[in-house]
Amino acid sequence: MSCCGQKRRVLRDASRIPERAPAPQFPSLQNPALLQHTGASSLIVRGTVTRHAYLFGPRGGAALAVDERDAPGLMATGLFEAQAG
Repeated sequence: MSCCGQKRRVLRDASRIPERAPAPQFPSLQNPALLQHTGASSLIVRGTVTRHAYLFGPRGGAALAVDERDAPGLMATGLFEAQAG
């Protein structure tokens, strides 16, 4: 058997405005270099220096800006091409 107090509490809790989630923090890139993934599928890689995660689309997708310190390591894999900015 429920009482009026429980019903009021449920209504009060349901009417609360939820807190906003914090805005995502994007890394600041040092002298960004544009790289194009040459593979047929999407790829997530972590920069060898900055440890930033980069999400590349498949071949033909948009070039992605990466930190200049990570570019040599990514290029060494043979999976990327440098793009003119």
